[in-house]
Amino acid sequence: MDVATGFVGKWNLQFIHRLKGSLMKLRLVAVIALIASVLGFAPAQAAETRVVTGVSAFVRVDLGYMVGWTLPADTKGIKSYTVTSNPGGVTCVANGGLTNKCVFPIAKLGYVNTYSFTVVANAVENGPASAPSNTVKYASIPYAPQIPLAKITSDTSMDIAWVPDPNDGGAPLYGYKVNVWTSNANGDPTIAVFAGIATKTNISVTGLTPSTLYVINVASCNAYGCNSADKWAYISTTGPKGLSPLKAPRVISGGSATTTCWNAVLDGGNAASTGATFAKSTTACPAIVVDPAKYPKIDPTATQMVKAPLATKFAQNVSFGGWSKTYSMKEWSKTGGNNWFAYFFASSKTPTLGFTIEPVITSATPAVCSIDGRWVKFLAPGECVLNGSVGGDYVWLPSGVATSKFTIIP
Repeated sequence: MDVATGFVGKWNLQFIHRLKGSLMKLRLVAVIALIASVLGFAPAQAAETRVVTGVSAFVRVDLGYMVGWTLPADTKGIKSYTVTSNPGGVTCVANGGLTNKCVFPIAKLGYVNTYSFTVVANAVENGPASAPSNTVKYASIPYAPQIPLAKITSDTSMDIAWVPDPNDGGAPLYGYKVNVWTSNANGDPTIAVFAGIATKTNISVTGLTPSTLYVINVASCNAYGCNSADKWAYISTTGPKGLSPLKAPRVISGGSATTTCWNAVLDGGNAASTGATFAKSTTACPAIVVDPAKYPKIDPTATQMVKAPLATKFAQNVSFGGWSKTYSMKEWSKTGGNNWFAYFFASSKTPTLGFTIEPVITSATPAVCSIDGRWVKFLAPGECVLNGSVGGDYVWLPSGVATSKFTIIP
């Protein structure tokens, strides 16, 4: 064997050894990858594929500081997301690679600072921090006005006025929501006859029925909703039969030696109270006086906290609540045919907090039950089917449809 032949043979032998080593390494890598996939581990990905975008923030009064985002292009291997507030560096962890919302309780961040938020995808190799969200500051629904006053101006019209609370909740008021209903014998609202938004502290209502008792409620409204304080006023129109024979509840304010102030409700229904005894307070109740200069400023366009849509809107869940399986027409008629309130809950709106998107509630069985706003009227025995949903806006995506069913018996 000459030198050249020996050299070639030696080189081939080294090549074969190297090839065998490479194949063994490839097999080892393949085995490791297979084991990782079985155990749920993913190999490290390029960080740029885990960039979180579209980070949005919104403060909901009853939930807290809500932060949402658009998921990365590749979510494999992502175990959670860490949301960080600025200022403060307070974190919120959302578990799951497909999760795109985290909520900071109000108590965790407080009521004072203005915040923005960044989001990081957590994996074997964490992604980079997102761009900051929009800035948000805590605000709430405004405080309720004092009990409204009403004056009958004709058999079919009235003037309503009220004194607002100076506290606007930290957001401009866009107006006052005025509701007027007819009343049953117990002083409960029955049929809605007027619902409107006033931009001043008074309004005139026409088209009323003579000799009828009415219930009035006024709420202050900002972009976070309208307050729902139970401050009702009662007034009866005149007419051919004079005033309504119903006696509206009468609220008397006073106090005692141990309680500075209290409210007592007398009368109501068809008969007045026979009598009552009250202990005289040793101190007078404080006068409630609001300087008109301190009235909240009204901005009719302030129905939104931000003027542009969020980069990522929030999904909504909707449902009905408060219904039993069966109701009796006979028992219901004993209430005077009072409409029943359809308790409808949505991510953007609840009966108590009343955020900006009004629900749409319809009856799929109009021969059995009908809908007036959120009031349900029983019409005939059968199955009542209600459908409810809310639309989308600059914060919320449109919801699906929630269905409520119950049976009305004779």
